[in-house]
Amino acid sequence: MATSDRVREHYAGSDIAARILTAAGAADDGGTVPVDALAPFDELHAGGLATTLYLLNVLELDAGTSLLDVGCGLGGSSRVAADRHGCPVTGVDLSPDFVAAARVLTERVALSHLVRFEVGEAQQLPCDDASHDRAAMIHVGMNLPDKAAAFADVHRVVRPGGLFGLHDQMRVGPGDLPYPQPWAVDDETSFLESPSSYADALTAAGFEVLSVEDRRPALAAAPGEPTEDRAVVFGPVFVERVTNMMAATRAGILAPVVVLARA
Repeated sequence: MATSDRVREHYAGSDIAARILTAAGAADDGGTVPVDALAPFDELHAGGLATTLYLLNVLELDAGTSLLDVGCGLGGSSRVAADRHGCPVTGVDLSPDFVAAARVLTERVALSHLVRFEVGEAQQLPCDDASHDRAAMIHVGMNLPDKAAAFADVHRVVRPGGLFGLHDQMRVGPGDLPYPQPWAVDDETSFLESPSSYADALTAAGFEVLSVEDRRPALAAAPGEPTEDRAVVFGPVFVERVTNMMAATRAGILAPVVVLARA
């Protein structure tokens, strides 16, 4: 099975939007749901909503900037960008199930006029050249075996001078990674790289790397998030996956890192 097919299978699921809406207490009323009410369930990355807000702030968004959300997942970060900054957003994700759920959830928060979602791969984005002012990628690179190819296609899509912000789990020390992890059950679909490797791949793609920030201190100082909320999407096994990720972080193997680059 191809790597992309295995990754797609990892993020497959049925009735995802319905399960999230039920967990958020908004299954039956049919009314508009606040974006933040979905955040405990649709922000599937370390730091959750707080990390999303941090990265979006770094990208200097406003209503006049168009954002590409690469590997948008359930669309949580896309909706937050549109809600907080009023900007148009295109979310692209490999998983048809996630994209379908993202569309339903976006309708329920009344943001379909600003946010749209497409199925696609990071290295073959379904977007025109120079069609977006900004790009974001949150917890996606760990599933990308060829980051240079993905970054090159993001560079194609982002207008000259536009910003690209990434937040990924990166390898910062030696050691065997305990599996399963949130993004993979084994090393066949886990492609961890160091911050310096990210910087090299971004530079090779034509970006200027502006900053590289280890976010461990910020996340350690923040209130913890209930892992069980994310289990609404992935099931009880997600608790074990997050536990393993946190253990690898404490062991100095992993770190959540934010990188900002300019096209």
